[in-house]
Amino acid sequence: MTFYIKNNITQLDEDQHMAEENNIPFLDCSFTSCNEETSTQKLFVTAETSIENLIKRVINHGKVCKSQLHLYSTDIKGHVGVCKLKCEEKHELLWSSSPYMGDKYLCNLRMSHGFYVSGILPNQYSRFCQASNIGTIGETTLNSIFQKYAPVVSQLVKESYETALLEEIASYEELQEGIDIVTDARHGTRKNSMYTDVVCLGARTHKVLRVETISKVDCTSAQKHELIGTERIYEYFKNLRDEYEVKIRVHCHDRNTSVNKFIRINGIDTESTNDTWHATKNIAKEIKTICSGPRYKEGQTWHPELSDKAASIKTHLYWAMKNCNKDPVKLKLSLLNIVEHYKNNHEHCSELSRCKTDSNYEPTKYLIKDPKAEMLLGRALMNTQVYKSPTDYVHCMDSYYVESFNNAILQYHDKRINFSKQVYILRTNLAVLDWNEHVNRQTTSLKTVQDAKNPRRQVKVKVLKRKSYNMWSEIWDQLVQIYLDL
Repeated sequence: MTFYIKNNITQLDEDQHMAEENNIPFLDCSFTSCNEETSTQKLFVTAETSIENLIKRVINHGKVCKSQLHLYSTDIKGHVGVCKLKCEEKHELLWSSSPYMGDKYLCNLRMSHGFYVSGILPNQYSRFCQASNIGTIGETTLNSIFQKYAPVVSQLVKESYETALLEEIASYEELQEGIDIVTDARHGTRKNSMYTDVVCLGARTHKVLRVETISKVDCTSAQKHELIGTERIYEYFKNLRDEYEVKIRVHCHDRNTSVNKFIRINGIDTESTNDTWHATKNIAKEIKTICSGPRYKEGQTWHPELSDKAASIKTHLYWAMKNCNKDPVKLKLSLLNIVEHYKNNHEHCSELSRCKTDSNYEPTKYLIKDPKAEMLLGRALMNTQVYKSPTDYVHCMDSYYVESFNNAILQYHDKRINFSKQVYILRTNLAVLDWNEHVNRQTTSLKTVQDAKNPRRQVKVKVLKRKSYNMWSEIWDQLVQIYLDL
């Protein structure tokens, strides 16, 4: 295509598209070639209205002067190019590639908006702009924009909290008892974190209802930040109670004993429950200690009849928590019945279990016949956290979505970087807006993915719809109004 244009575009009929006075053919092709010398020319961002303005001013110049305008110099201000054009008659035309919005260039404002909502780091933005040679917005200008940008995002987050809370309330038929929440703490950095985000999600809508950011100014011990954040979250809901009549019925968290104690001692009308994943993640590893071991300790610390039961016992624990009908006694009895089930005694098994419904049922695991194996398994089950504290697991709630939010926030927060408090809160707020807009978006299809840990296993994964990012336009619209009012 390039070869064709170079060899044919100049062969137009000179009688067609001919300028009246200078006898120059009118070329309507946008193709412009570049050589080695011009490949390093200055680049900048422009706006449509600025191009329209340039065309009008060149036309006006042509009405009073027959000389052609030539580019004399280009000054880069952020991402905006300020060009000086001169003609042989020494007429000067100064043109900027961006119109003003208030006291800032529109293009610089838009680029800074993109910088903030993208979540990239300042040094990444700087290196990208320097490498692409499109100019860089100075630190002073960025700070000036930040002072107006952060309050806009903060206000939108408050509105998002209110909307998310109303949606959570609407999902309950009987609101008198209250709503269910899930909380978790996320440290800003891997070690000795300056800031900690305590996140509160609605258990049904999975949207963020509140985020409390705790710093070492509030408490020097990062381990105590979760408790302080939880207290602030309860204070927040308490202040809203007159307006929305919000009560917390069940509070799920990852077994922070300080939070358990706070709910118990302060007499709050809330049930504290711990998530199931943290309770069972090490069950298989703990059970394996009684499934295998050295020969000389056989029958003492382990037994061969238990060698195939480590993974299946974890499934039994999940089933027991899910089907205990919020009864801690029934939960404990269900755990102890695991031993009887493996002894092929199904008297107390669920009526819906296959071992009772299928007349041709045959056990797939080794049967427990030795009392030593029975004793080892029973002791291991009674040592589990679920058996010791059954009231903390009768609701069978998990913290999957709040853990997912902690992963999603990494798009805006790098755990290797220490941000200032204002920047840290801005990035947290952007993550909240992103999450609340997209958490429950629909799926388009399913795709089959190979499990990395088990290549023979094929897993069906949901393909979600592409993110809409309406938050970007909402932030921009409010920022525009601020600068237009200056």
